[in-house]
Amino acid sequence: RPETIFNLDESYEAAVLEMGMSSLGEISRLSKAAKPCVGIIGNIGVSHLENLGTRENILKAKLEILDGMDKDTPLILNGDDSLLYNAKVKEHPIYYYGIDNKFCRFKAYDIESDEESSSFIIDFGCGEQRVFLPAIGRHNIYNALAAFAAGFLLGIEPEQAADALADYVPAGMRQRVRNEKGIVFIEDCYNASPDSMRATLSSLMQIKAKRHIAVLGDMLELGKVSNQAHSDVGTLAAQMGVDTLFTYGSKAKLSSQAAVSAGIKVALSFEDKLQLSKELSSMLSPGDAVVFKASRGMRLEDVIKSVYKELGIGE
Repeated sequence: RPETIFNLDESYEAAVLEMGMSSLGEISRLSKAAKPCVGIIGNIGVSHLENLGTRENILKAKLEILDGMDKDTPLILNGDDSLLYNAKVKEHPIYYYGIDNKFCRFKAYDIESDEESSSFIIDFGCGEQRVFLPAIGRHNIYNALAAFAAGFLLGIEPEQAADALADYVPAGMRQRVRNEKGIVFIEDCYNASPDSMRATLSSLMQIKAKRHIAVLGDMLELGKVSNQAHSDVGTLAAQMGVDTLFTYGSKAKLSSQAAVSAGIKVALSFEDKLQLSKELSSMLSPGDAVVFKASRGMRLEDVIKSVYKELGIGE
């Protein structure tokens, strides 16, 4: 938001600004206002296809971050994303990070995870640094790599960067993990796209649990690929081994139907949040792991609050 920049004063040493968009030209205006000294692009997904039409246009929109960056300022890109790795960028040094692409400057390997944290080694080209991250999921390792790379290029020592990553605390509704009454809850209602749904389901299945339960809502702004994307998420949930799927919303109902076709044990679809909450609360028991994921506009946190209230769990 613009007020973020206006509120910065000499007491701040650095600012990290997320630049969201839904159409061409929006990141360009934000970048010209912020004048970044380092730019980062994490991936080229499909969450803005409704307005932009193709992933290539999404790439074009995200590369507008260069419009406010001085010549020769660095751009950090996810080298495991094929569109980003082949992006044509002039007058800016590019630094790639990744897990699979061995040609990246910043690489993560020796990855170990449990139900609440991840540990890995970052090879940064002229050395290595072990990192402990109090978060799960491959997508969070990518985020840590991008942050480490930005810090390194700005002169932060690797050990100092690792210490900061170890102190990471999820903000808002971005994949907060809670263990209450023997049940693991993953709250992830900030946003949703096919890519982030895959990442979140993968995180759920990392957790050792008696039952893996997914509560998924509509993914918005997908345009003409929306129906297929929701069906694919349901199929993916079944293929990954999710035991029970609850869906909320008219589009997410397609996920439930696809999951049934793919052989999931239980799939239930709801149009009423309270009804969903009561049904979920009645079936949860110690040993379960449950994730909540939907686009921000679906306000799936209402279901979380209702479930916690039903189970006597404080927020």
